[in-house]
Amino acid sequence: MILDVRDVDELLAGCPARPAGTRCVGLEVQGESAAGENYGSTFLIVNALFQDGKGVTTKVPAVCKRLPPTEYLRSVFNVNVSHPKEVNFYRLLVPALEALQAELRVPEAERIRCFPRLFGARNGGGKDPDVVDDDAILVLEDLCAAGYRSGDRNTGMDLDHCRLALRELAHLHALGIVMRRLRPEVFSGRAFQATCAHFMHDRMDVYKEETSNFENNSVELVLQEVPEVLTLLDEDALRKGVATLSSRDTSTRKEPFYTVVHNDFWVNNMMFAYDDASGRPDRLKMVDFQLTEIGSPVRDLLFFIYSSADSDALARADDLVREYHAELERYARLHGLDGDDLGWSAFERELEAEAPDVLGQLMLMTSIIRAQTKIEKTDTNSDDAFAKGLGVSASAKTRYMEIVRDFVKKGWVR
Repeated sequence: MILDVRDVDELLAGCPARPAGTRCVGLEVQGESAAGENYGSTFLIVNALFQDGKGVTTKVPAVCKRLPPTEYLRSVFNVNVSHPKEVNFYRLLVPALEALQAELRVPEAERIRCFPRLFGARNGGGKDPDVVDDDAILVLEDLCAAGYRSGDRNTGMDLDHCRLALRELAHLHALGIVMRRLRPEVFSGRAFQATCAHFMHDRMDVYKEETSNFENNSVELVLQEVPEVLTLLDEDALRKGVATLSSRDTSTRKEPFYTVVHNDFWVNNMMFAYDDASGRPDRLKMVDFQLTEIGSPVRDLLFFIYSSADSDALARADDLVREYHAELERYARLHGLDGDDLGWSAFERELEAEAPDVLGQLMLMTSIIRAQTKIEKTDTNSDDAFAKGLGVSASAKTRYMEIVRDFVKKGWVR
């Protein structure tokens, strides 16, 4: 089936995989992501068809993201903001990071390589290129065709995968800090600000109300399905701890660590490639930049560890945090920062200040991440139907207990 896409040759005019002297004649659909995946978009696997003057067609594997099918999902993800944010990430922010590293003459082997290539994008089909409509589309290279694979969302990732993911995350965070300090005019310019505005910045009152509803639903679900959690803390403390997500001040930017944060960094939003000889993961690509913000790197760090590490790796959480911080500091120094204020003592203070705000996101997302029931996007029409439809899997129950146990033990519950 050929996907109905307006002006497809224009859309893919800048595709880096486009053979010279060809025009794109269509996007051939190969499949769609399974139920229960990619709620924020309709995700299609395609071949981009490039034809030369003699009629010979070359197929280039790609993936494309279009708007989700229901008004409920479009509202929850506020696609009028989140889709342009992701387009701007690839069009503006990634080139800005690459240009900074080239300017600073960072060795090729140390340069950031954790983003898929952009093939083409548009926000809509109207006269105003910033207005989102049903023609909105984002086309990227197909990472599966390049040998990358996703992790297991139910069991989580082992120590090798976690270490690689946190190394690349540290590089992204460090680059944001470097840009902010060495090129403040770029950091405060359109490349960063258009990409990193809160995805609901134009509807913050709605966001706080909707998020509060999600938090309440999450607490009720946990109390019903995992009552053992009350052996670790009382219900009032749990409710206050979870409410940090809706009450968080998203405009707060604290020195010295604030930077670009992915804001949804969990197992489904990264893909791994492997060394042929050892079979160990040695390359990673990050995806899904709809929710990117400026904020504390602790948010990404702890959300990733507690959402995506398997139980054995989670038992090494303190080691993972230390390793992440050491790499963030090293990478910042590599780019010319003295880094004296980025040391471990300063990061410990950042952890103490920011960790409690991660609990709400984890409690809201754990049943979704570790769901075994899959809901079709077309059946996702309300908060209540979504939460009840997913339920709480055995894996999610275990993880809820691990999260609360560690956050209580470390004093991370407000």
